Amino acid sequence: MNNQIKREEIKVNTFFWKFYLCWFRGFDDKEEINIDEAVEVIETNENDFYEWERIFFNYETIEENPRYFAGDLTKNLNFAIEFQEYEINFFLNDIYIGNLGGHFEVCFLTLNELLVFEDDPVFFLLLLPMTGIEENEKSILKPIITKHLQTIPKFETHSEYIADCILNGLIMESPFQEITGIGITNSQNHSVRNIAAYPRYQEDVVKLNKVLAALKK
Repeated sequence: MNNQIKREEIKVNTFFWKFYLCWFRGFDDKEEINIDEAVEVIETNENDFYEWERIFFNYETIEENPRYFAGDLTKNLNFAIEFQEYEINFFLNDIYIGNLGGHFEVCFLTLNELLVFEDDPVFFLLLLPMTGIEENEKSILKPIITKHLQTIPKFETHSEYIADCILNGLIMESPFQEITGIGITNSQNHSVRNIAAYPRYQEDVVKLNKVLAALKK
């Protein structure tokens, strides 16, 4: 199996997106359940789902040869996502920006940075869990998430509900801020862009800030 995941393998793959969403930090605030339980509204055969997952990620060799998705977001910015057995790692220009898993690191991208990729459903949905938003930005993001989820088989009638669960997990405790000579940072726990808490990331954040600042919607 080719370790690189092709766009065609995942674009409208119900199993993939159901799997991927289970890693998000989203939740249903009314029923008080995490998103991995919430996505069970997307009905799939359990045996078929786990068999697909085992084959797709080639669990027998994932430790040595994890599957990954990579592509050019813009001329000057590339993106990669690596699926390890116990975490998913994210990279921009080969620089680590966060992970989903037990020791998660998220809230790297601002809403405006994410919206540059609004018209590409695959990149948009893959980058979504690395985004941090304020409460008042939910109304901007919800219709876009809903629209992209509606293109995935079996998600159509549940897209608004799943979008709400996703948005609940993207809310930050404090907003992004801009620092002269560094660019955009935040003070969010578990964020690579929180250079006060994680000074080891500062050089990489400065590099990426220069590229991200040039993005235009």
